[in-house]
Amino acid sequence: MMKNIKIFTFGLTIFGLTALFFTVNSCNKNPTVLVNKHTFKSDTVVASEDSVFNKKIVYFDSIIQKYADDTNYTNSKQLSSDSAVWYLEAWFNAKYAYPDEQYSKTGEKTDSVNMSINSGNMIDMDDIAATGQQIYSKVKAAYTQSTLSNKELLLVNLGIKRISTTDVVVNVNTVIGEKTQITVNYDPFDGSWYYGEMLGDCDLSSYENTDAAHKIAEAVMANKPISMPCAGCCYTYSDIDTIPLQGYENQNGNGEYLIFYIVRPDGNFTPDDKCLDPDEMNFHYHGEETVIYDILEPQLNKSFMSCTLIGKQDWDQYGNARIRHDNKLTFGIMHLHHPGIGFIKKEYIAD
Repeated sequence: MMKNIKIFTFGLTIFGLTALFFTVNSCNKNPTVLVNKHTFKSDTVVASEDSVFNKKIVYFDSIIQKYADDTNYTNSKQLSSDSAVWYLEAWFNAKYAYPDEQYSKTGEKTDSVNMSINSGNMIDMDDIAATGQQIYSKVKAAYTQSTLSNKELLLVNLGIKRISTTDVVVNVNTVIGEKTQITVNYDPFDGSWYYGEMLGDCDLSSYENTDAAHKIAEAVMANKPISMPCAGCCYTYSDIDTIPLQGYENQNGNGEYLIFYIVRPDGNFTPDDKCLDPDEMNFHYHGEETVIYDILEPQLNKSFMSCTLIGKQDWDQYGNARIRHDNKLTFGIMHLHHPGIGFIKKEYIAD
């Protein structure tokens, strides 16, 4: 049977500050074929909210640059913990990440850093700047340790893990991508692959440390629509969210799970269960795109950034054995930067 999906409602929090700097705004055989339509971003005019975003990041970058240029520099500004994390994430991605390259494989690493809180429950700018350096070191290490070839920093997602009376623990999730050429192919699969555990293809002719989950994720990324509206334009992202899915959450009108998910209470999975034929591979590829572009993008009002899929065999909450794909999808608010408008200087984390 096909894998199902439940639609969740995600709360989107907007952090308000004062002044410009402080204003932040399963699987059936012979599955039904899904047709997905991508939404291409093609506006050539910088919206007012993008202009305001650009000004915020330029101003924040100028302060961080002063700390880098002068070890004795200090600044009296303070931010709430939420706002500090927002600025650090938006600035870091604007400066070092290249989300609109064409990628296939991705790898990620999660680490954490600490920011001190003052007696007024605020973060001093001195500590924010120091945290920026810590984040850079963590991301640089993740990049250096990545075994991907032709790699680039795709995104950095920051999130508050814990707040105490003395500090804030911030999770740093780094996603590295392997650059590729876009492959426009409606049905990209003509072979059969095992559901996960890096078991390769089903006839054992290609045991290449990969599986159905990785192949589907790579196809989604390689076919990600990227459209630059003008020469020299680029996009950057803020308010990044990573949405975890297990596979049972979304179904089509026929009750088929869009993301691979199958339950056998007795745990006796057949070879047919464990092997996804070309029709199933293409069905779940299109199903993943449906979840991304037709369900979550409109629901979150954010743009798709990256996808990871890991095949797993475990148990559901009732103790039933299942095969599923552990799915992480990342989205963010897209901001257009036009070359005629001043912005911060982009750098490469590899430099």
